[in-house]
Amino acid sequence: MPDVNLIIDGHAVSVPAGTNLVEAARAVDVSIPVFCYHPKLKPVGMCRMCLVEVYTPRIDPATRQVVLGPDGQPQLALMMNKLQPACVTPVSDGMVVKTTTEKVKFAQRGVLEFLLTSHPLDCPVCDKGGECPLQNLTMQWGPEVSRFDYSDKVHFEKPIKLSDVIYLDRERCILCSRCVRFQDDVAGDSVLGFDNRGRSWEIISKSEPGFDSKFSGNTTDICPVGALTSADFRFRSRVWEVRSTPGVCTHCSVGCNISVDARHNKLMRVMPRENDNVNEIWLCDKGRMGMRFIESPTRITKPLVRHNGKLIESTWDDALNRIANNMASVAERSGSTAVGGVIADDLPNEDLFAFRKLISETFGSANLDHRVGLPGDAAIDEAPLVAGVGVDTNLTNLGKGTNVLVVGADVEEEAPVYVLRLRGIQNRGGSVTVVNSFATKLGRGANLDVRVKQGGESAFALAFLKQIVDAQNANGFDRRLRGFDELRNQLNKYTLDVLLADAGVSAEQLKKVVDAYMGASNSIIVYGRAARQIGASISQNLASAAMVTSKCGKANNGVIALSNANTIGATALGIRPGKGGASASEMWDLAEQNKLRALLLVGVDPAGQSERVAQALESVSKNGFLAVQAMFHNETTKRADVILPLMALAERDGTITNAERRVQRFRTAMASPNEMLAPWKVFSTVAELAGVGASSNGRTAVTSGWDYMVTSDVTDDIAKSHRQFANITYTSLDLTMNSWGRQANESVYYDGTSYTNTEGNGVQIATIADDASAPLTVSAVAPVTFEPKGEFTMLMQVPTRAYNGGTWSIDSKLASRQIPAHVIISMADATRWGIGVGDEVMLSSPVGSALIRAQIDKGLAEGQVLLPDVAGAPTHLALGAYTRVSVRRAE
Repeated sequence: MPDVNLIIDGHAVSVPAGTNLVEAARAVDVSIPVFCYHPKLKPVGMCRMCLVEVYTPRIDPATRQVVLGPDGQPQLALMMNKLQPACVTPVSDGMVVKTTTEKVKFAQRGVLEFLLTSHPLDCPVCDKGGECPLQNLTMQWGPEVSRFDYSDKVHFEKPIKLSDVIYLDRERCILCSRCVRFQDDVAGDSVLGFDNRGRSWEIISKSEPGFDSKFSGNTTDICPVGALTSADFRFRSRVWEVRSTPGVCTHCSVGCNISVDARHNKLMRVMPRENDNVNEIWLCDKGRMGMRFIESPTRITKPLVRHNGKLIESTWDDALNRIANNMASVAERSGSTAVGGVIADDLPNEDLFAFRKLISETFGSANLDHRVGLPGDAAIDEAPLVAGVGVDTNLTNLGKGTNVLVVGADVEEEAPVYVLRLRGIQNRGGSVTVVNSFATKLGRGANLDVRVKQGGESAFALAFLKQIVDAQNANGFDRRLRGFDELRNQLNKYTLDVLLADAGVSAEQLKKVVDAYMGASNSIIVYGRAARQIGASISQNLASAAMVTSKCGKANNGVIALSNANTIGATALGIRPGKGGASASEMWDLAEQNKLRALLLVGVDPAGQSERVAQALESVSKNGFLAVQAMFHNETTKRADVILPLMALAERDGTITNAERRVQRFRTAMASPNEMLAPWKVFSTVAELAGVGASSNGRTAVTSGWDYMVTSDVTDDIAKSHRQFANITYTSLDLTMNSWGRQANESVYYDGTSYTNTEGNGVQIATIADDASAPLTVSAVAPVTFEPKGEFTMLMQVPTRAYNGGTWSIDSKLASRQIPAHVIISMADATRWGIGVGDEVMLSSPVGSALIRAQIDKGLAEGQVLLPDVAGAPTHLALGAYTRVSVRRAE
């Protein structure tokens, strides 16, 4: 469709059809003031602040032709003979818009004067002061004086708590409905609404508990007048006093861009930083209010060493020398197989790279992992690095012609902001298909919600692949595909009827899923915790489907795995067992056999999740050496010989790789307590201290190549050592700076943080499919079956919960939203065993039993059990993706 040409304040403008006048004017730097309008929300024209004069060519009613004047130019007429709201008026050819006439100015002054009649003059104590559109618009467009009698102002009780974290000042509210529309249209949580009429008209919460949404904090950003404020930031600081530093949230794999606002080295608030490639302008409440732990007085801030059985404070030099000497000594005496390391996959790329280098090269060990060695660990997943969404993928640009297939994931709990992004695709005309064993919020609003039976996910994935392969030959990648004939042979061993029966899905449902996926121009597959725990029978089969159909290796097509903050980075950088090496689970076996004698654990607490692991670590500490780097004391640190403090991300710089393989830089926002060392610096120092005398099996330990002075040196080394990261350096990341985002001079157009963005949008590492010359191997993996047996007549899953009571919750305002440990059963099972809501039940599996409170979900199938992964839950009873269990009323 050709662009539309019009004139705005004498400027010629050419914009796409359907553009509203606010956006068209912005294209030529003409500011039309707005309150209710927001670029991420549907326009409603409620506040009337954007009234302008709009002239259109006069049309002869008889001929339906444009009427021309004596000069041969179209005669113009004032549209509807009155001012028009620019936010809901689309452009049209020949339109002439005037935004600065006396009529327009009179209307603007009038709107502001009416809004201010009941607005309190409390800017000096308002948290919005300094980044408030009402202040800005009043100064530029408002009246100099008010004719309204102060005694006639309407007063309300203030503030009122919409929830434990959001406060409402009804006197400030101008009823623009931004908050209501965000919750309805973007978040999908219709928990806010209007009540009463006239000057008593007000915003209310419609949910119990109040304002029940994981995205409530975003309403404080888009509120144009400071009516909504956050308990997390309320009265902490003036916004012009804070120093804002670009950061990246690591609570999940989205990698939301944030600004860490600090004053005098104290955290004031966390705000979303605009990046349409990642989180747009949004942030979940956990990301916003889940960083207070970095200032907790219970943090470990100094090294500790064990002396005469007790942990005592020591120096960094002493602690690092102990680690280097003990690990080198074990490697020399017992061989490299007696050394191992486990590091958390939510730490930066630089830490992961240096850790692998220390364990694998300096100490020569292949015992390496980023998982904690529990039955519920996911398998190492290569699918996102092979068939992940193509470079330049941007979900914000997707809509009509796009299908997103979600398999084995509860997206809102695992990666909350993805819910907003997927709903955005739907709102722009795309479709979302959800395949899961239990109901999810995303599924309730999906275009197609398919419920597989318990344990049926892998059978569905294979049926999905078989239906696609049976319907067509390989296309697009046919010259690159390897193993396609073998794939066909593998699939011929299965009948669709049997697979559908195992999945609990009808042929019609499968056809709808396949048709939606195949019929879309852009097709993306998202899978989460349940799918990753089941393993390659889902991830590999889905990736093969993407490769066979050519729906990967190009922008906006491929797979996305929801995992931890830097699981993709850990996998790409080789944080996994080497050849002949042990995984974390196998390391615990070696420890029990006294074959693992030196162990370095960074950012993980495996002992706190398993009694078996706790005993294994006791054995390592008793018979060898155990070093732990952690932020807080836990069950693992209790058993350590040396404990090192772990820096928070806000206290250092580095890079993180998110679920879409986008490498993003974060910067140092605050100084760490007691001049801590970043983990990469710890590993570098330990390697140097280990010295060339440490040898393993006759080989000299590698101690060269550690001449890192700053974090960017490690980043550069990653680029040299790993082909996928070849273009990822601080320099290349800086090249994306200032190419996007709101600017300080646009406060009339958009509000929230009012400072200029100073960081880029990151760089995606390429997949194998992105390389047009690389071969792609496809295969079919047999489905995994889960069946209850004997006394264990039910199947249990352990789903993720965003509010799980982890480290992030320490000192957080969201503490009250954490749910207590509970197990969820079906109505049928509750009736069968006489169990009511809140009753104490005995949950038993082949490895033990535990007492826990029960909840009942009418949507669960008989025999289906969910044990949410929250603090206090007996997750040690789980043996994988599904566990055979029994649930009985406690006597």
